[in-house]
Amino acid sequence: MAAFQDKEQILMAYYVQYYNGATIAEVKELDKRLRDEIGEEQYSKAMGELVDQGLALGIEGVEERDREGLEAPMATREGILYVTDALSLQSDMVEETMLYFFEKYLQSSEENGLELTLEPVKAYIQEAIEEHREEKPNSNQP
Repeated sequence: MAAFQDKEQILMAYYVQYYNGATIAEVKELDKRLRDEIGEEQYSKAMGELVDQGLALGIEGVEERDREGLEAPMATREGILYVTDALSLQSDMVEETMLYFFEKYLQSSEENGLELTLEPVKAYIQEAIEEHREEKPNSNQP
Protein backbone atom coordinates (compact mmCIF):
# COMPACT_ATOMS: atom_id res chain seq x y z
CA MET A 1 0.00 0.00 0.00
CA ALA A 2 1.28 3.47 -0.85
CA ALA A 3 1.22 6.29 1.66
CA PHE A 4 1.12 10.04 1.60
CA GLN A 5 4.42 11.66 2.61
CA ASP A 6 4.70 12.81 6.24
CA LYS A 7 4.65 16.47 5.23
CA GLU A 8 1.53 15.96 3.11
CA GLN A 9 -0.27 14.23 5.97
CA ILE A 10 0.65 16.97 8.43
CA LEU A 11 -0.47 19.61 5.93
CA MET A 12 -3.78 17.75 5.57
CA ALA A 13 -4.32 18.00 9.34
CA TYR A 14 -3.82 21.77 9.17
CA TYR A 15 -6.05 21.91 6.07
CA VAL A 16 -8.87 20.28 8.03
CA GLN A 17 -8.20 22.58 10.96
CA TYR A 18 -8.37 25.60 8.63
CA TYR A 19 -11.80 24.60 7.34
CA ASN A 20 -12.96 24.00 10.92
CA GLY A 21 -12.12 27.63 11.73
CA ALA A 22 -9.42 27.20 14.38
CA THR A 23 -8.39 29.79 16.94
CA ILE A 24 -4.73 30.58 17.63
CA ALA A 25 -4.96 28.41 20.77
CA GLU A 26 -6.27 25.49 18.70
CA VAL A 27 -3.46 25.90 16.15
CA LYS A 28 -0.88 25.81 18.97
CA GLU A 29 -2.63 22.83 20.54
CA LEU A 30 -2.54 20.83 17.30
CA ASP A 31 1.11 21.76 16.73
CA LYS A 32 1.99 20.46 20.21
CA ARG A 33 -0.16 17.36 19.84
CA LEU A 34 1.38 16.37 16.51
CA ARG A 35 4.91 17.22 17.68
CA ASP A 36 4.46 15.05 20.81
CA GLU A 37 2.67 12.15 19.14
CA ILE A 38 4.63 11.96 15.88
CA GLY A 39 7.96 12.72 17.53
CA GLU A 40 10.04 15.88 17.59
CA GLU A 41 12.51 14.87 14.90
CA GLN A 42 10.04 13.51 12.36
CA TYR A 43 7.55 16.36 12.89
CA SER A 44 10.22 19.09 12.77
CA LYS A 45 11.66 17.68 9.54
CA ALA A 46 8.26 17.61 7.84
CA MET A 47 7.28 21.06 9.12
CA GLY A 48 10.65 22.44 8.01
CA GLU A 49 9.94 21.22 4.48
CA LEU A 50 6.43 22.72 4.55
CA VAL A 51 7.74 26.08 5.77
CA ASP A 52 10.59 26.08 3.23
CA GLN A 53 8.09 25.40 0.44
CA GLY A 54 5.75 28.15 1.67
CA LEU A 55 2.96 25.66 2.42
CA ALA A 56 2.86 26.29 6.19
CA LEU A 57 3.89 29.09 8.53
CA GLY A 58 5.41 27.07 11.35
CA ILE A 59 4.50 27.88 14.93
CA GLU A 60 6.80 30.91 14.98
CA GLY A 61 5.06 32.35 11.91
CA VAL A 62 1.65 31.70 13.44
CA GLU A 63 2.64 33.47 16.65
CA GLU A 64 4.12 36.42 14.72
CA ARG A 65 0.96 36.88 12.65
CA ASP A 66 -1.14 36.65 15.81
CA ARG A 67 0.94 39.41 17.46
CA GLU A 68 0.28 41.54 14.38
CA GLY A 69 -3.45 40.98 14.82
CA LEU A 70 -3.76 38.87 11.67
CA GLU A 71 -5.47 35.53 11.22
CA ALA A 72 -2.94 32.81 11.77
CA PRO A 73 -3.81 29.38 10.39
CA MET A 74 -0.83 27.04 10.12
CA ALA A 75 -1.45 26.24 6.46
CA THR A 76 -0.76 29.11 4.10
CA ARG A 77 -2.94 29.96 1.14
CA GLU A 78 -0.46 28.02 -1.00
CA GLY A 79 -0.73 25.07 1.40
CA ILE A 80 -4.52 25.05 1.16
CA LEU A 81 -4.30 25.17 -2.63
CA TYR A 82 -1.66 22.43 -2.62
CA VAL A 83 -3.95 20.03 -0.73
CA THR A 84 -6.96 21.05 -2.82
CA ASP A 85 -5.00 20.40 -6.02
CA ALA A 86 -3.30 17.20 -4.77
CA LEU A 87 -6.66 15.71 -3.84
CA SER A 88 -8.33 16.93 -7.04
CA LEU A 89 -10.87 18.94 -5.08
CA GLN A 90 -12.38 21.95 -6.80
CA SER A 91 -11.02 25.14 -5.28
CA ASP A 92 -14.24 26.99 -6.07
CA MET A 93 -16.41 24.71 -3.91
CA VAL A 94 -18.39 26.27 -1.11
CA GLU A 95 -16.17 26.29 2.00
CA GLU A 96 -18.75 24.45 4.09
CA THR A 97 -18.58 21.42 1.78
CA MET A 98 -14.78 21.15 1.61
CA LEU A 99 -14.53 18.79 4.59
CA TYR A 100 -17.27 16.59 3.14
CA PHE A 101 -15.37 16.17 -0.12
CA PHE A 102 -12.05 15.84 1.72
CA GLU A 103 -13.47 12.97 3.78
CA LYS A 104 -14.89 11.28 0.67
CA TYR A 105 -11.51 11.59 -1.06
CA LEU A 106 -9.71 9.97 1.88
CA GLN A 107 -12.20 7.11 1.94
CA SER A 108 -11.72 6.43 -1.76
CA SER A 109 -7.92 6.76 -1.50
CA GLU A 110 -7.80 4.11 1.20
CA GLU A 111 -9.92 1.83 -0.98
CA ASN A 112 -7.44 2.42 -3.81
CA GLY A 113 -4.37 1.72 -1.68
CA LEU A 114 -3.24 5.23 -0.67
CA GLU A 115 -3.41 5.74 3.06
CA LEU A 116 -2.58 8.00 5.96
CA THR A 117 0.19 6.33 7.95
CA LEU A 118 0.69 8.89 10.71
CA GLU A 119 -1.83 7.73 13.31
CA PRO A 120 -1.93 11.09 15.16
CA VAL A 121 -2.84 12.85 11.89
CA LYS A 122 -5.41 10.23 10.98
CA ALA A 123 -6.96 10.43 14.47
CA TYR A 124 -7.07 14.25 14.43
CA ILE A 125 -8.68 14.36 10.97
CA GLN A 126 -11.34 11.85 12.00
CA GLU A 127 -12.04 13.73 15.24
CA ALA A 128 -12.22 17.12 13.52
CA ILE A 129 -14.54 15.93 10.76
CA GLU A 130 -16.80 14.20 13.27
CA GLU A 131 -16.85 17.31 15.48
CA HIS A 132 -17.75 19.45 12.48
CA ARG A 133 -20.50 17.02 11.51
CA GLU A 134 -21.98 17.18 15.04
CA GLU A 135 -21.77 20.97 15.31
CA LYS A 136 -23.12 21.71 11.85
CA PRO A 137 -24.90 18.55 10.71
CA ASN A 138 -26.30 19.99 7.49
CA SER A 139 -23.44 22.24 6.42
CA ASN A 140 -20.89 19.56 5.61
CA GLN A 141 -22.77 18.11 2.66
CA PRO A 142 -23.54 19.46 -0.77
